Amino acid sequence: MMVDYLSADVASSVAILERLPAFERGMWIERLQRPNYRVRLGDEGGGSSPLESPSGMAKTVSQSLSQVLGQTVVVKESSGADGDLRLDLRLRDGQPVSVLIGPPSLRLSPWLLAALGFELALLVAGCWLAVRQVTQPLKQLADAARSLRPGKRGIALPRVGPCEVLDAAEAFEQMRQRINEHLEERVEMLGSISHDLQTPITRMRLRVDILRQEPLRDKLLADLAQMQHLVEMGLAYARTSQAVEEPLVPTDLVALLESTIADYSDAGKAVIWTGGAARNTRTRPKALHRIVVNLIDNSLKFAGAAEVALESRADAIEISVMDRGPGIPPEAIDKVIRPFYRVEGSRSRETGGTGLGLAIVQRLLVHCEAELILRPREGGGLVAKVRLPV
Repeated sequence: MMVDYLSADVASSVAILERLPAFERGMWIERLQRPNYRVRLGDEGGGSSPLESPSGMAKTVSQSLSQVLGQTVVVKESSGADGDLRLDLRLRDGQPVSVLIGPPSLRLSPWLLAALGFELALLVAGCWLAVRQVTQPLKQLADAARSLRPGKRGIALPRVGPCEVLDAAEAFEQMRQRINEHLEERVEMLGSISHDLQTPITRMRLRVDILRQEPLRDKLLADLAQMQHLVEMGLAYARTSQAVEEPLVPTDLVALLESTIADYSDAGKAVIWTGGAARNTRTRPKALHRIVVNLIDNSLKFAGAAEVALESRADAIEISVMDRGPGIPPEAIDKVIRPFYRVEGSRSRETGGTGLGLAIVQRLLVHCEAELILRPREGGGLVAKVRLPV
């Protein structure tokens, strides 16, 4: 269809030249130019080479000219020097005419381009909204998963959206409830076992006291003391869940730390307060006191001395407990907060502890919405840093 239209247009232009006097044809050439073809007078076949396989344009134009002019017109087809298709023919008076046909050009109205741009912008905005509608529930699910903490409910998922999102939110809520129930059941079981062991341990101690063999009695009493300590630590770990019942209150951290360190100094322990200042912050003071005590006890056990510092930052308040002990290997830093994990390889209760000290600290930190950072101390030792949000 495009070829027929072009052929008819070329034939009309040639017919106009045919009806004009020879001296006026040059003035009309500019008016006959089109975006997809150009008309020239003279220069027949200049710079062109015949096509081996003609496109058929020459035949179509020849038929159109014959119909318009009422006579047979021979049109030769060749390839121009610039790659255009060239048609050469002669008018009745013998003047040669060349028509150079270029590739079809698509001319769009500015209004059409603006409309297309507007529709494209609407399409992009619609796609963005659709993708956001799909990904937003996934982001909320990820935030809720990251907020899971023992003893905390975490972020509640909104019950809105398509049925698939509602099913995922319901399944996640059920999973969170089962995890919390499992953790609470485990802690309650540990507390019950530790509590029930106190009675037989006490009974065994009374029976050991009446033994006459002093070496055997001393060994048995030492073993019972270790068992009693382990039971007490188990009870302390189980009771950390009660920390959530303590309300958040504005707390003077300097006074709390100075009071804690004074208790150690009165007992003759080498605990040094290096100073520091911080504004009052909302926390659970009893739970925080137990955290600091556990960290100081660890330093005293493994290093014989401890240093305590307080530092206030723009986004947090940091309490640091430092020592010059053996420290913790880098590969064990993430494991020491697990219950009953001990870095010391002999598994001795005397040298390695019960493995519950830092586990208790970690559970209390969750209730205080704080974070524990363990890192090697420059020059040897360990830095245990409690980071409280402001």
